Amino acid sequence: MKTPGRKLWALALAILLAAGSGLLALAQQQEPPTEQKQGPIQPKPEDEDKTPYALRVEVPLVEVDAAVIDPKSGTFIPGLKKEHFRLYMDGVEQEIAAFAPTEAPLTTVLVVEASQAFYYIRYENLQAAYLFLRQLRKDDWVALVGYDMRPRVEVDFTHDPQEITGALQYMQFGGFSEANMYDAIIDTLERLKDVEGKKSIVVIGTGIDTFSKHTWDDARKAAREHRTTIFCVGMSWPIRLALEQYQVRGYRVGDQLMDINIAEAQMRDLAVQTGGRAYFPRFTGELPGIYGDIGAMLRNQYTLAFQPKPFKKDGKFHKIEVKLMAPDGKPLKVVNQDQKEIKVEVHARKGYYAPES
Repeated sequence: MKTPGRKLWALALAILLAAGSGLLALAQQQEPPTEQKQGPIQPKPEDEDKTPYALRVEVPLVEVDAAVIDPKSGTFIPGLKKEHFRLYMDGVEQEIAAFAPTEAPLTTVLVVEASQAFYYIRYENLQAAYLFLRQLRKDDWVALVGYDMRPRVEVDFTHDPQEITGALQYMQFGGFSEANMYDAIIDTLERLKDVEGKKSIVVIGTGIDTFSKHTWDDARKAAREHRTTIFCVGMSWPIRLALEQYQVRGYRVGDQLMDINIAEAQMRDLAVQTGGRAYFPRFTGELPGIYGDIGAMLRNQYTLAFQPKPFKKDGKFHKIEVKLMAPDGKPLKVVNQDQKEIKVEVHARKGYYAPES
């Protein structure tokens, strides 16, 4: 997949600079947090692997987080039981070994673009992000990663959302015109691999990558390997709007618009593959609802687990599909408060990689 060049950034930045200074206002800056947190990653006890004999399970237990949503209203469907779900791997139905509505503490990383392109649209978006932070509970973990030419851990895992708020206000946006989203996602997933429980990443940015060492295929593979739900908030709409205005005036901006389309498609695919959702607002008024939706989705997931049958140590990606079924084997009928039948969507990861022999 091709990566956009510098031409888009030069044109987009010129357009945004001419748009006025209204978006440049910042809230009163706070001092950056100085204390780094240990976070939810717990080291193994030194003697854990020194036991002379151990009972090892050859077939892994694969966990799948699933959210059931009425797409029209955005309402989450509560009260579902194990018998309402059917789980398939490569088209073969699997026995659900464990099932529970998930109320475990959250571990969330905000991955925020800090390039020049994002500098001019960050204020409204970050103001709305504070609403997401207010939804966190005292036992939830949250961290902040910024990226332009490289990813940086701005705040390590903390229970205090105020640390994230202060760091967002203090972050240095616009230092570089480059953005390495692929590297930032892979680096964050790697940091989360030893974290237990529900994990999520919220990517906030234009979605355009100009500087990563890794490719899009690398980022996609890493996302599908981990049990981490990815949400994407694509903020390229001011750039798109400006380019469309130039196109109306007769300028050739087709390549730049194509770059934005590719970036949005990639963000959407990352979310779909991991059971999350992607959002592409065109108005800042949509942002509070988006962050509220992300928080609600994380709070209203069901966790299913199965042992793959047949199980092969082939290192390959195996597709997973979660369906809603009635106990009689027919599609489950869901009705709203008005007793009208509604169609629902199941958001769950699309597969897992089997270990290699």
